[in-house]
Amino acid sequence: MEPKTHTIARDLERAEASARVREPGRTAARTILSCLLAATLVCGLGPQASWAEDAPDDAAAAEAQRAVEEAQGALDGAESQMQGIAADHATLEQEIADLQQRIDETAAQAMEAQQALIEGRSALGKAAAYEYRGGSVPSLLTVLLESQDFDEFVRNLFYLSAVARYQSDEIAAQKERSERFDALVADLNAQKDEQEKRLTGLEEKKAEAEQTVTAASSQLQGAQDEYASVIEELQRKAEEAEAQGGVSGPVAVEESNTNTTRPGDQVQQVEPDPTPSPSPDPEPTPDPGIGWSTGVASAYGGSTDPYTPNPGTTATGAVCDDWSMGVAVPMAWPRYWQYYGRTVEISYNGMTVLATVNDCGYMGGGSRSLDLQPGVWKAFGFSSCNDWGLRTVSYRFL
Repeated sequence: MEPKTHTIARDLERAEASARVREPGRTAARTILSCLLAATLVCGLGPQASWAEDAPDDAAAAEAQRAVEEAQGALDGAESQMQGIAADHATLEQEIADLQQRIDETAAQAMEAQQALIEGRSALGKAAAYEYRGGSVPSLLTVLLESQDFDEFVRNLFYLSAVARYQSDEIAAQKERSERFDALVADLNAQKDEQEKRLTGLEEKKAEAEQTVTAASSQLQGAQDEYASVIEELQRKAEEAEAQGGVSGPVAVEESNTNTTRPGDQVQQVEPDPTPSPSPDPEPTPDPGIGWSTGVASAYGGSTDPYTPNPGTTATGAVCDDWSMGVAVPMAWPRYWQYYGRTVEISYNGMTVLATVNDCGYMGGGSRSLDLQPGVWKAFGFSSCNDWGLRTVSYRFL
């Protein structure tokens, strides 16, 4: 879930650096244009025909300069917009981090509720089996019917009512545990869906910023190329006119001190923008844990698995026994160890079970997505590893 290595902030720095590189070129271009226009004004002292020939060139240069300035304005606007998008990007990142914290807290509560539900289900199962074999209610009914007097009858009736009330309370408590678990899972799913929606918005903001600046940079590049072409043509014509004696050089005044050379006054050759920076490295492959996935799940561990010790020790040092609520992921997954400690939501046949990733394995070279420990497949209602076998489940990492 963590933000990727490439960020809009880095794109913004690149755009600002590119703008700083372009600035000297524009200054030099304006300087050359000013000199050429001054030369044209001097030419204006000559025949009217020369001025008429130069006027379209001056207009073309001015038009090209306006195009560059407009394109630069568009790029400046795009960069300003990118700064706003970068701020939105940072806000979304924080919202996603806050949502992840809430998801972790809700997942912990849901796993506690799940454990209580499993224990309650086991207790009710034992009580049902006891009643089936004889139980307390038939015995108390027999005692009630064999009461010797009214007082004994009332006393036995009280005992019978207490037993029935206890069993009724246990059933009601189990129902409450089930409802609480279902509510927590629903809340967990809503939070995860919202986080995935924010992640999608994050990628859209990044793409929007990159597209805006790229388009504006391309427009500016074209305008600068056109401007450089016009300036080069004007400079060529001015040199030809000077060679033909059409332009008189200014008379130097030795005592003049109003135009002394200052740093930065040197005229620079106008160069097109440097080659645009190469596209940033593509984003890393999105976390396969984002969104629901479907895969084959196997089962291992506990007393029904002859191939593993019971209890066993997982890759994270956790215990794997008949009641452990963990899963293993395939070592074929990239950076599989980064899943350790994460909660995974598993859905099968309309039931939802939460487990913790604490192990890894070969798992058919990645042909299986999850390997379920005994507590997990028992929560789905299966009695052994062979009973579970290989089943297709839906899952996502929280």
